[in-house]
Amino acid sequence: MRNLIENDAGLPCTAPDSPKFDYTAEVFDQMQRLYAINGFNDHQIHCVLRFEFGPDAELLRKAVAISIETVPILGTRYVDGARPRWTRLDLKEYSRAFVTTHSEMEFEEFVASRVDECFGPQIRVCLLDSTPYAIALKMNHMVCDAAGFKTYLYLLCQIYSGLIADPQYKPSAIKGDRSIRCVLKRFGLGVKLKSLLLQSDENNLTGGDQFPLSSGGEKQSFVLTRNLGRERTESLKDYGRASNATLNDIVLTAYYRCLFRILGLSPGATLQIPVMVDMRRYLGKIDEPMPLTNLASTVITHLEYRQQESFEETLRRVKATMDEKKASNLGLNAFVKLSLIYRIFGDRIANRLLRSRLTHPLLGMTNVGVLDSSQLSFGNLRPCDAFLCGSIKYKPYFQLAISSFQSELTLSVNLCGSASDQDQIRTFFDEIDSELPR
Repeated sequence: MRNLIENDAGLPCTAPDSPKFDYTAEVFDQMQRLYAINGFNDHQIHCVLRFEFGPDAELLRKAVAISIETVPILGTRYVDGARPRWTRLDLKEYSRAFVTTHSEMEFEEFVASRVDECFGPQIRVCLLDSTPYAIALKMNHMVCDAAGFKTYLYLLCQIYSGLIADPQYKPSAIKGDRSIRCVLKRFGLGVKLKSLLLQSDENNLTGGDQFPLSSGGEKQSFVLTRNLGRERTESLKDYGRASNATLNDIVLTAYYRCLFRILGLSPGATLQIPVMVDMRRYLGKIDEPMPLTNLASTVITHLEYRQQESFEETLRRVKATMDEKKASNLGLNAFVKLSLIYRIFGDRIANRLLRSRLTHPLLGMTNVGVLDSSQLSFGNLRPCDAFLCGSIKYKPYFQLAISSFQSELTLSVNLCGSASDQDQIRTFFDEIDSELPR
């Protein structure tokens, strides 16, 4: 079992300082690690693909190994210290990245377990080699965000398909700048200062409201999902087009309305929900493949609870809030602030300061976007179902995630909690579903 779930105690994250290393640990690499150290989440990205017919296990194993050679940051282990860094693994250690199982229970345990950044590789893939077939992938969030993970997923499909046509197939290595400078250099000094001074409320703060989770019971990590189906998802898109709102606006509205009720807020009370922002929005069209990195930021939304307000009325307020954020370089504040902190204090002191002062939102939402079915092809084999979700939260933190595949919306909640928490989350899915317009 240990070889399957790969939840390694492994090596310590320290090593003698050496001028020879492959990658500097960037700002958000280190931030993601602090999230786990501070008990916020497990800093992992999770994906599950379901198939009617199974892919070839040995071909997939080979594709995974080649993908690590193609994206060298994946073939490393993390080393802490005055200058945190990623050091290269031996090629023989890449074999840890791929496992198979015939048990659905072992497969689910693999999904909910974590990659040990100090041991590597930073990607793990499990094939459920029995009906119904499935592939689970998990990646260390320190390496990249959800957008980067999708890039890797499409690359793995490309390699698998390429190996069918040519057993010697191997794409060129993908390297480049992994820092947040690629975003920051798109903005002038005046814009950065304005963001720093006028968007202080975009910090990752939250009120004291928290999702009602259990205080006892045996805890284990789990991923719960609710698929809304194609017809239901298309009707939501139609509703959004009529209201000039995005699917994200609609789900965020339903989330707010459910929380107003679940938390028992008084009329006039304000609730805060942070949402994730992909900062690649500022990069424009990029011809070269981007290296895996973290370019996600956070923007805080605020909404007042108004009794007997219709869904449409709440949606208008949510949309107005999001439109206002989008018009003001949303997400930039965090990038500017963190860049300054690490440049002024250096890695060791910056991490020490942030660890003692970092606050985390008790409630959150993330939209990891669309899984492109046209790029999810293992030769002629395509998934019949797929979802992508972020990290597993530790109580009392709670986050709703959404992803789409083949015009089907999937809601997911990841948590380290009890059986009672799982029941509570299933009820929450029911309430979200009933709140969404039909």
